[in-house]
Amino acid sequence: MTVSICVEKGLPKNAIIVEAFPSRGYVSTLAANHMIRRMGMEQVGWIECDKLDAVAVVHDGRPMHPIRVYHKDNLIVVFSELIIPFNLVHEFTTALGDWFKALSPKTVILLASLPGIETHQEHEIQSVSTDREMAKKLEKLGIKEMKEGVLTGMSSSLMIKCCGIDLPATSLMIETNYIPDVLASAALLKILAELLSLDLDVDELIKTGNDIEAKFKVNLEQMKKGQENYKEMHAQLPMYR
Repeated sequence: MTVSICVEKGLPKNAIIVEAFPSRGYVSTLAANHMIRRMGMEQVGWIECDKLDAVAVVHDGRPMHPIRVYHKDNLIVVFSELIIPFNLVHEFTTALGDWFKALSPKTVILLASLPGIETHQEHEIQSVSTDREMAKKLEKLGIKEMKEGVLTGMSSSLMIKCCGIDLPATSLMIETNYIPDVLASAALLKILAELLSLDLDVDELIKTGNDIEAKFKVNLEQMKKGQENYKEMHAQLPMYR
C-alpha cells in the first residue's frame, strides 16, 4: 500500500502542525474547517492512498481531494473529510510521522474526541502532552490532564508515532455524545485559538450550528434508508460549508 503526501510548495521549518482527521461527533473536522476558512488558509497539498476508494468532495462547485494540507504563516493543518479505516491507520501514521519529522515542527497538535463521560462540565476537554510549554499553557487554561485511559484512532496512533521520533505533541480530546456536535467543535476550537494565540470568531460556528446539524441529519437518514457501504456514505459528505 502507498500513502502519498503531495505538497505543491515549500513549507516552513519550526511550524505548528495541527492534525484534524474525523473523530467522534466530527468535532475535529468541524473545528479545523472553521479555522481554515476564517484564517483564509491556502491549500498547498493533499494526501492519496491506493487502498482507499476513489472519493472526491465538492465545495463551492470545485472538486477536491478529501484529505488536504493547508498552510498560513507558521501553521500547517492536515485536514480530512474521510474516516481512515482501522486497517489503514498504521500506514497513514507511518507516512505522516515521517513527513512530520522531515518538516521539523515546533510542535504537533492532535484534535480528537471522547465518548460521553461522567463530568460536571459539558464538553469537558482533556489533554495528553509531551510538550512542556503546551502543558503549562493547558494548565493555566484549566484543561484537565488525562492520567489514565485508552485511546484509539488516527490521533492516538500519531501521538505514539510522535513520541517514537521525539517530536513534541499534544492531544486535545473533547467529550461528546452527538453526531455532529457543533458546540463541542466550538469549545475545542476556542481552546486551540487560545493555545496558539489565534484571532478566531467561534461564535460564528455556533450560529451556523443548526444548518450544519441539519445537513448531517439528512445524510445520516439517507444512510439508514439503504446506503450499503462506506464509499456511498462518504460520497455524500461535503457538508461543512
